[in-house]
Amino acid sequence: MKSCVLAAGWPFAGLLALDAGRAGVSDAAPVRGLIVENDNQAGILVLESAEVAGPLTTDAATGLYGVDGYPIGRGDIRVGDIVEAVQEKNGEEWVTTKVRVLGPAPRPGPGTC
Repeated sequence: MKSCVLAAGWPFAGLLALDAGRAGVSDAAPVRGLIVENDNQAGILVLESAEVAGPLTTDAATGLYGVDGYPIGRGDIRVGDIVEAVQEKNGEEWVTTKVRVLGPAPRPGPGTC
C-alpha cells in the first residue's frame, strides 16, 4: 500500500513513511494532554492530562510536529494546544522523544465560562 501511495505522488506519503519509521522505534504509549505552560528557552512544556501532569523536557533530538505532520519549532507550540507526546524511560529519567500538536484547545461554547 505504501509503495502505491508513494508512486501516486501523494505529497504527504513521504512524511507518513518517515513518521511510521520513527514510531516503530518506540514502544511507549503516547500521552495526550493540554499544554498549560511553555518555556521555550529552557525547552520545557508543561502537560496536563488524565494520565500524567508535569513537564515535558525537549531537546534538539525531540521530534516536534504540527497538525499536518510537518516538523515545527519549539516556539510553534503554544499554551492551550492539545498535544500527543511519546516519552521513554532512560535510566532514572523520562525523555520526550516526540511531540505532535493535535490542535488548539476547544473553545467554550456560548453561555459557558
